Parts: sequence; C-alpha cells; structure tokens
Amino acid sequence: MCESIKLNSEILAGKEYLYAARFKLFVTLLFLASQGDCVVDGVTLKRGELVTSFRALAERASLTLKQVRAGLAALKKAGAIEVRSSARYTVVSICEFDSYMV
Repeated sequence: MCESIKLNSEILAGKEYLYAARFKLFVTLLFLASQGDCVVDGVTLKRGELVTSFRALAERASLTLKQVRAGLAALKKAGAIEVRSSARYTVVSICEFDSYMV
C-alpha cells in the first residue's frame, strides 16, 4: 500500500469527480495498488495492480456492493482501470498508475 499519491487538477474536469462514491473508490484503488511486482495470495501482480473482492472493496471504501460494482464498471468504461475477475477474486489494474505516484 502506498503512502501518498498525486492528483492533478485535471481530475476535477473528469466525470469521476462528479460522483463521490466513484471518486472515493478510485482513490482507494490507488492507495491499495501494488508498488511493484509481487505475489499476493498466490496471484502474481504487476505494479499498479491489486487483488481484492467486491465485498473487500466495499468494506475498505465504506461503500455498498452496488456502488462498488457500478463504480468499477464506470471506471473501466472510462479507461481508468482494467478488471479481471474469477470466482475467488478480482484483479484491478490501474491504467497509467505511475502518473499518480509522487
């Protein structure tokens, strides 16, 4: 988990900023993403990825499952993230992850 992130003022012009739950989810993803290549719970992750579940994200971000599902779908559609899901977990990859790191 990273200690700090960088948000450019351009983010204020994006649609994600208009929706508090979606913005909160995205910032949570940024903080939880891996800082380097690693293996977590048997899943190989690259820098900017995290292994999680919808329920774990909802608890961590204090959101409902519906908000998490909708938020991930919207962020994916906007090209901010990529999502790979299995029956046991979800891997979220943050696009252009390095641009958010201090």
